[in-house]
Amino acid sequence: MAMDERPSPVPVTLGSPRFRTVGVDGFAITEAWFPPHSYLAPHVHERGCFAVMLDGSFDVVFRTASHACPPTSVHTEPVAERHANRIGRAGAHVVVVQPDPARGELLRPLAPMMERVTQRLHAGIAGLAGRVAMELEAPDAAAPLVLQALALEMLSLAARADRDWDGARPPTWLLRVQEYLHAHRLDTPRLGDIATVAGVHPAHLARAFRRHFRTTPGAYVRRLRLEWAAARLAESRDSLAAIAGRAGFADQAHFTRAFGRYAGVSPGRYRAARTRDPLTERPEA
Repeated sequence: MAMDERPSPVPVTLGSPRFRTVGVDGFAITEAWFPPHSYLAPHVHERGCFAVMLDGSFDVVFRTASHACPPTSVHTEPVAERHANRIGRAGAHVVVVQPDPARGELLRPLAPMMERVTQRLHAGIAGLAGRVAMELEAPDAAAPLVLQALALEMLSLAARADRDWDGARPPTWLLRVQEYLHAHRLDTPRLGDIATVAGVHPAHLARAFRRHFRTTPGAYVRRLRLEWAAARLAESRDSLAAIAGRAGFADQAHFTRAFGRYAGVSPGRYRAARTRDPLTERPEA
């Protein structure tokens, strides 16, 4: 199974001026960036879309409703669902999985979710989408198999969450908490401090956070720090010890173990792969 920069048989057209995309067995997988305050006029997609917001936000606007998609949003759209997108002030960085409609036997369990519009928050799926982005940035011979497995895991988690979802939208104060955690990801916020920002009791915060994000505040912040560390490994020459300390890890060994669990490779191997063989970005044809 070889990585292909042009998925077959259906090309991916997401309206993004900057993206990278690959085709793997059963899926087209795209990582796309949208500039701040941009607008995508009403359009449809030729494949169903499973989209995970990594950073930034956009609103998905339908004829009779709209969905806000902040970080960790998991959003599905069926084939030919007409909609527009309003990109937020920080732009949008999203991973999109588009199942191959010819692979019905592989995707049949996911059909109830992919045949309608859904939207929810799920930090666990967002973490897997971050892994997808890392694989796209530094591919190797095993990348197609890894990407296929990540896509199936994301979709499976979402399908299970879809069955269990009670339809409740996150309260506004919880989205304020999310913004606060992103802004202070390299600090050491205490649960009481976060609860003060939200204006709720710490116990209520912890319950609501797990209910809507499917993780704890501490695990969420740890993932944000590891994402920051991955960016520093790729973009800077800072030492591993310096990155580990800035990201709040006790020592380099602790950081190496945590990064390995998050990324599947050590920090050193990740940096080497990014330097050796980055996947080039290109404008949409």
